[in-house]
Amino acid sequence: MTIVQSVKSFVNKEGFDWDKPDMTLQFFHPQLEMFFAVNGIFFNNRESKIRFIWPVLCVLLSLVASGLEIMFIWHGIAIKDYGFATECFCYFFILGAVVIVYFSMLTNREKIFLLADNLNKDFLYICNLGAHYRKTFLQGQLLIWKLCWAWLSFAFFTMILYVSSTLIALLYQSTLATQDEHMVRPVIFPIWLPADDPHRSPNYEIFLVMQIILIFILFCSFCFYVCILFHLLLHYYNLMDMIIIAFGELFDGLDESVATLPTEDPRRKAVQTELNRRMGQIARWHHSVFEAVETTSSVYGPALVYQTMFSSIIICLIAFQVAEQLSEGKFDYLFGILGVGACIQLWIPCYIGSLLRNKGFSIGDCCFYCGWDSTPLGRLLRRDFVIFIQRSQEPLAIKFTALPHLQLETFSSIMSSAYSYFNMLRQYN
Repeated sequence: MTIVQSVKSFVNKEGFDWDKPDMTLQFFHPQLEMFFAVNGIFFNNRESKIRFIWPVLCVLLSLVASGLEIMFIWHGIAIKDYGFATECFCYFFILGAVVIVYFSMLTNREKIFLLADNLNKDFLYICNLGAHYRKTFLQGQLLIWKLCWAWLSFAFFTMILYVSSTLIALLYQSTLATQDEHMVRPVIFPIWLPADDPHRSPNYEIFLVMQIILIFILFCSFCFYVCILFHLLLHYYNLMDMIIIAFGELFDGLDESVATLPTEDPRRKAVQTELNRRMGQIARWHHSVFEAVETTSSVYGPALVYQTMFSSIIICLIAFQVAEQLSEGKFDYLFGILGVGACIQLWIPCYIGSLLRNKGFSIGDCCFYCGWDSTPLGRLLRRDFVIFIQRSQEPLAIKFTALPHLQLETFSSIMSSAYSYFNMLRQYN
């Protein structure tokens, strides 16, 4: 129970210094810089050449593995082993995500630095506002922290399951299996070599080590990318809660009688200045949300396009493979879990896209219902309200060239396409 309690304490940030005056992004989310570093983005020594070593090795190994998968697909089709070809085809698309993610990260690192700096500025500024701002903001950040580790735990569990299943089968074959069982040494992914046996030494050992490394690469690239993506987007979803709080106290503590005074009266000028300051902060927050979502979309646009373009094919192939195994009286639990992961990685950006869109529209409602009609001070910000409400009618969307607006409707459309492809394959088979 001690381990369980330690994990629970870590996830819930028990013992964390919630009252720290200079709360920073790195202090609250130390994992974020580590995720960026693995993807070749260093924050301390930003121009270090060392940052290219791991991404280059990962990309090269992924390209080699993708080439082998193409050869395996060709072999599976040639011998009409469509189960073999389907599984290899699925892994080929998954490996392609590694190259796309590293390309997106390394070619847009200046934008990533800008995003990280803005996140840190939000921490420093909001945590020094009123207690209600700080509490709401940090509660949202705690939720991001928990969701981050929930996703990584699922991805790590899947990775360990793939490796351990193969190693346990290998251990059984080496210790308990008899010769008349005619077993071949297991591998994580299906392999084939022309005019050679991939299961003999040293071919087998080379392929097994390579496959374990590839699983680790997928975890460090694509799984970290998904985590970083929803971290950035949920941060700005949380920032919109600050806008709602600011609208709720827009007129608090101000003298309403000054609205009837002449424009040049010092008292009216002081109240007008304070109102402009408060409304200006709301407008800056609102603009930063649109700007950050646009920047995030441009950074991860290629990866998001790849996700939406090929997820339907991957989900279809996974479902087809599981169905084929079930028709033979078997259940491919590894592919089943992989299918769940494929759906989750697509659902996450689509769901967050819907959250951002709806929250963006609700901010316009908050502006309209902030109480401007019940106080004479409302007339002092009439033009600002009109401009803000017009701006809030623009949908806040994750968008990129060749990318549909990521919303739950997009997820539903992709899943429908996957089901259609699945039915076509089943009928053909």
